Amino acid sequence: MQSETDRSGGLVSVLTAAGTQEPVRSRILKHSKWDALLIGLSFLHGLLLLAAPSIPLVATGLWWNANTASHYFIHLPFFRRGGWNRAYGLYLTALLGFPQSLWRERHLAHHSGRPFKARFTADVAGETFLILAIWTILLTQSPLFFLAAYLPGYVAGLTLCYVHGYFEHAHGTKSNYGILYNAPFFNDGYHIEHHLNPSQHWTRLPAVASQGGDTSRWPAILRWMEGSVVYKPARRKKY
Repeated sequence: MQSETDRSGGLVSVLTAAGTQEPVRSRILKHSKWDALLIGLSFLHGLLLLAAPSIPLVATGLWWNANTASHYFIHLPFFRRGGWNRAYGLYLTALLGFPQSLWRERHLAHHSGRPFKARFTADVAGETFLILAIWTILLTQSPLFFLAAYLPGYVAGLTLCYVHGYFEHAHGTKSNYGILYNAPFFNDGYHIEHHLNPSQHWTRLPAVASQGGDTSRWPAILRWMEGSVVYKPARRKKY
């Protein structure tokens, strides 16, 4: 398990320092100018898919985005204007291949501890139509790519998301404070802290790490190794 000094450094330390200060106001972004980084990377994700589509890129891009930009956008929509938030939600829907509004309802139900019941709203209908329209175009214009690359990558990405989400909460929610995970995933490893403070901006999660409980030396996607014969668990301490 990482020591206190391992929790900071590089991007994480910069974001920690930013999170301990008053948020910098923006005419466009509602909560923090740091959200522009997530927005920019989500558009880079789309550009990479257009430029060099492949099974690994579809899979890892979906997994990364679902746990960073899409996830944080659910809790604290990035923009001041509702129209911009709706437009960005449609972009994430098209990029990730599942309705952002349905994902939002499911995720917020997870945080509240209540069973998720899907509701077929106008937003869900519109987002589903958008996905089906894109898939139809891909299937008719490039059937080999859609069937041999996109769909396998899509299924693999959803599988990564499932494994990630399962092991974040298996045997109790755990945090991971390592920089190798928290830098590219923008503090997603501070998961206990996130559940205790779901409305807290992602830059501020390291500042409330003292509220944490059980921790793991492994990021969630590799946490299955804790029960493997190749890994001997280290002693954990409570925070």
